[in-house]
Amino acid sequence: MPLAALHLYADGLSAPSMLFWRYAIAILALGTAATLAGLKLSLAWRHGAWRVVLLGGTLGAGQTLCFWESIKTLETSIAVLLFYTYPAVTLAIDRLAFRQRVRPLALLCVAVILCGAALITGPGLHHGALDPRGLAWAIPAPLLYAVYLAVNTRLLRRHPALIGATGLYVGLAVTFGLMSAWLGLDVPTDAAGWALLLFVGLGPGAITTTLFTYSVPRLGASSFAILANTELVVVVSIGVLVLGEPMTAWRGIGGALIVAGVVTHAIARRPAASPQSSEARRTSLPTRAEPAS
Repeated sequence: MPLAALHLYADGLSAPSMLFWRYAIAILALGTAATLAGLKLSLAWRHGAWRVVLLGGTLGAGQTLCFWESIKTLETSIAVLLFYTYPAVTLAIDRLAFRQRVRPLALLCVAVILCGAALITGPGLHHGALDPRGLAWAIPAPLLYAVYLAVNTRLLRRHPALIGATGLYVGLAVTFGLMSAWLGLDVPTDAAGWALLLFVGLGPGAITTTLFTYSVPRLGASSFAILANTELVVVVSIGVLVLGEPMTAWRGIGGALIVAGVVTHAIARRPAASPQSSEARRTSLPTRAEPAS
């Protein structure tokens, strides 16, 4: 996604315009999938899905804008390293705001993962100066994302994954649509730009957010924040296998630390209570009547 974003920036798209097109394309796919699955978006709205839309348009848009603006002037590795402090922030929010007990093993896993992330992104820290504008955008991102995760964990338990994903992206699309209307909506200049937008709308967009809205309420914010760090390992693997980046010893050790932290937490964690199917059924009823039992 960062690689696609940098290409779109070079094509003349601003961050708000790129994000608006991304969410608009994803909404078409998510709305179609929800309709085919027999979910009624209007009924979900009346049963509280508007709260998901509001969350997407506020905290969701805030953390998204912070990250994608930061990589314009900040080394991507620095932005990623700062962003991946969010598991530690998530644990702190769970403990301080929601009075949840944080196990010492979870703290150890987060510390190991942060060390691994530092080793993976460390080489990029020497390639450029710390741009103050980039830092001003990057520093709030992990805090906003951690709060976003904590609220999503509770809101999304009432809705099927497709309803939750559509709601979040409607909120995001509205916010970035208003920003684009104010600043000017940029349009890709060639077919390659539209192809990139289609990719980021469907792949890192519709599919990924559906997996997010399915897994977050079942795992809980803290567990999701820890397990999702496998993303860094995937990024390194793609860089080495597809983009021809060198596989250094530090990257190998960093990846091993992240995997060790994630696997240890996954084995040791207590499963979170799964969403009640009855709640999801109340928010989005099938279009056809079911026979009475």
